[in-house]
Amino acid sequence: MSTFSYPAFSAKNVARSPVTSGNGYKCPNCGTELSPINAGKTYSCDNNHSFDRAKEGYLNLLLAQHKRSRNPGDSDEMIRSRQRFLNAGYYQTLANAIIEQIPALTPDSRLLDIGCGEGYYLQAINKARNDLQLVGIDISKTAVRLAAKRRFPAQLAVDSGFNLALFDNSIDCAISVFSPISASEVARVLKPEGLLIMVGPGEQHLSGLTAHIYDNQIPHGGNFKALDESAEFSLMGQTDIQQSISIQDSAIGDLLRMTPYYWHATAEQQESLGKLDKLETEIHFNIRLYQNGSVPE
Repeated sequence: MSTFSYPAFSAKNVARSPVTSGNGYKCPNCGTELSPINAGKTYSCDNNHSFDRAKEGYLNLLLAQHKRSRNPGDSDEMIRSRQRFLNAGYYQTLANAIIEQIPALTPDSRLLDIGCGEGYYLQAINKARNDLQLVGIDISKTAVRLAAKRRFPAQLAVDSGFNLALFDNSIDCAISVFSPISASEVARVLKPEGLLIMVGPGEQHLSGLTAHIYDNQIPHGGNFKALDESAEFSLMGQTDIQQSISIQDSAIGDLLRMTPYYWHATAEQQESLGKLDKLETEIHFNIRLYQNGSVPE
């Protein structure tokens, strides 16, 4: 495993550009700042748009017109399967790698997890860097609720990564693990020269699982095309993480259900995988670091 070097950065100058707008959420209706009222139970803007805070502590800022279905995002079964699988530690290598790639952010820097799911990676970052202000958003209410139940300090909201209820230039570093993003929207909320850490599947990712589903496997191509072609971001570095793991018992079913492969597997293939007590597979991740705007000379 290798970590990035940052020739253009140092602890002195990484992500210290001033915030030009508020540090909280902006109203998804009108764009003005949301402020807590009623002892923090409700968040309201100057135009009287209000959003109740859930008992778990998160906000639901996803407007109906930004939903593509009644319950957008991954299914509850997929989310809970992923939670069990991640909690079992099978992707701890990836969590460690993400933490190693986080640059020399100064205390109180804001880090945004786009598509935070049930909060596994964000919580791991908090354990390693409890001096950061963490923000997590996901389009799934179930996922955000589970993230909030992890009880670590973070601003959590149900929100779309394509219409972020965050102010311009308010984030120092963003991460996205297997989640689609809008390059222009991430560039908007990042500070000038802010950083984006993207994680996508490597060519051999879960090859042991897909061998049970496909006769001819097609290597993964990653999810970086939009960023690589974006005028807003410059690629600063990348690294591959590859490891052979042995998945045990019920975690095999959890792995299948948490991936899109579940929908491609026949009933017979699902049953066959469910009977296994061990599955050997590669996990393979590609991590890329991008900088918002041009690289300083």
